[in-house]
Amino acid sequence: MSENEPPDVFTSSKVDRIMEALSKQQRRVILYKLKRDDRLQPFQGSDALDSADIELYHVHLPKLETAGYIEWNRKTREVMKGPQYDEVETFLTLIENYADELQVTDDE
Repeated sequence: MSENEPPDVFTSSKVDRIMEALSKQQRRVILYKLKRDDRLQPFQGSDALDSADIELYHVHLPKLETAGYIEWNRKTREVMKGPQYDEVETFLTLIENYADELQVTDDE
């Protein structure tokens, strides 16, 4: 590797997969909550799903499940860590540890 070339991690398809999973707020929140709890019930309330729940059900949870970051029981609507969760947890920890440096405000 020359001095001007980035380390291999910058061109890794694994990093691409992780960044894709973390690219949407709904997915980041689910993955972050799994750092604290072994199991989640992301759908609250009645059986009627609102538009955010529908997007979570049809887009975000399937994407996280396909990547192996979660396991999802559609019958019980329960979500838990998947076999590849450790990959994404490292990035979640980095975001959490550097939150002050990211200078996120409520109006962004």
